[in-house]
Amino acid sequence: MKPEQSQECYEHHMLLKSTLDNISGFLFGSPEHGQEVSFVSKVNLMFSELEFIKKLLIGSVFTILGMCIFIGQQLYKIDNDSQHLNAHLEQAQKIEMRLAYLEAKAGKNE
Repeated sequence: MKPEQSQECYEHHMLLKSTLDNISGFLFGSPEHGQEVSFVSKVNLMFSELEFIKKLLIGSVFTILGMCIFIGQQLYKIDNDSQHLNAHLEQAQKIEMRLAYLEAKAGKNE
């Protein structure tokens, strides 16, 4: 190798090394820029926040589904009880009509 080629290779090597150092400093942080948060840390923080939001949304969906099922059961019970109550009131009205008829019939016989 000629000395000019050696010097050129060395300069190219140092240029690549400084570029790799800049990339490494950007991704993982560097001592020269200790105040700045590294890119990887920012991405990890965003990922953990998105994971938290995902868990919160999944929990909310299941909570809402559970509440809908509970409310549906309560509405079914209310409907069923009102049907039984209506049937009982109709039966009581029929009994009162029969009683009134029997009293009227008993009043005529006296």
